[in-house]
Amino acid sequence: MHNIAAVGESDCFEHWHDVTCRNYSKTEYRRPVSGAFRGQISGRRFGTLTVSDVSSSFPDCRIEVVRGAVEIRKDPRDHFMLFLVCCGQVNVEQDGRAACVGAGDLVIYDQARPFTLEFGDDTREIVLTIPRPLMVSRLPKAHRLTARRIPGASKLGTLTGTIVRQLVEFDVSPEDEVANRVGASALDILATTLEAELADVAEDDAGCHPRLDQVKRYVLANLDDPEMTIETIATAQNVAPRTLHRLFSAEGTTPIRWLWQQRLTASYKALAEGNIRQVTDAALSYGFTDISHFSRAFKKTFGRSPHTLVRR
Repeated sequence: MHNIAAVGESDCFEHWHDVTCRNYSKTEYRRPVSGAFRGQISGRRFGTLTVSDVSSSFPDCRIEVVRGAVEIRKDPRDHFMLFLVCCGQVNVEQDGRAACVGAGDLVIYDQARPFTLEFGDDTREIVLTIPRPLMVSRLPKAHRLTARRIPGASKLGTLTGTIVRQLVEFDVSPEDEVANRVGASALDILATTLEAELADVAEDDAGCHPRLDQVKRYVLANLDDPEMTIETIATAQNVAPRTLHRLFSAEGTTPIRWLWQQRLTASYKALAEGNIRQVTDAALSYGFTDISHFSRAFKKTFGRSPHTLVRR
């Protein structure tokens, strides 16, 4: 791993904050004016992920890092962040939820939504930066699982924590196919852990709209069908088109908009993880028939051309 920043007592906290804004996301901070500070960040790409080792020391004080709507508008980076706390305590608040995360515990939060992180005394975290499409392709309801503590002492928490720690030590080129496959497997295990450990949350959510979940499963199973329309979906699910619109409107979207988002997300995952190595193949595999339209929609959605994800 390469060193991103090392800050000693003779340096200012503002420098540290500037480094974290450049490498993670733009935030504001609150801390006492006086007091010693030390910190260090090292990080590197690991396949489709970025893995960082972050330590900081705020003797006898706590600091809050806040990302609100203003910062999100200025800095639209769109990732999920996984924290594995190695020592100390980190408090995470998002969407009205709060998690107190201690040594060995894990938590995720969403960069695209307001959050508050609170650090105190001596802390060290291993942080995974996860592109949104790679998380939601595995865990569509990931936004409901943020700011929820995963106990490090649980069986799956222990397994996931061990894997995250190993990623820091794993000596492999980020472009190596091994790194890509290991990173993808780590995300699979993380998604399984989140689903299993927070099953009560998922069950509550699933119980709200069972018909909507059924429709979504059908759509996801048929993303390769370029002829899929709201009429064909309605016919296959034995519901009226207006019923589909009502179901999806509860989530602030439409059936077709949701369909195209799933197609784009699936193509991103396939290209980023090397499962498909040609942009044309990715488009055709997920129901796109116009490659130019696919490329434009992809770039508009993810801020980058699909060609930049192609693995040689």
